[in-house]
Amino acid sequence: MVALRFNFGHPFDGKVFLRKIGCAQPWCQSIPYNSDGEHDFDVALPVAGDGTYQVILNWEFEGRSFSHESTITIKDGEKLEELTY
Repeated sequence: MVALRFNFGHPFDGKVFLRKIGCAQPWCQSIPYNSDGEHDFDVALPVAGDGTYQVILNWEFEGRSFSHESTITIKDGEKLEELTY
């Protein structure tokens, strides 16, 4: 399983949206995630084989909404590249 490491200025409690880009059959998952008060945490991503994935984190903290987006490339079960927007 592939994991992404995050370091935020506050804990994370929200949703992780994972979508495989460019596949014949649309594939996506929405995963609730709570960092249990930690600022540094890993999110395990249940990827469906090799390819490129869009990863979006959405959460609220102290009445404000936040979003983080990355694109990752997976080959042979390993993360080859990560681009953050």
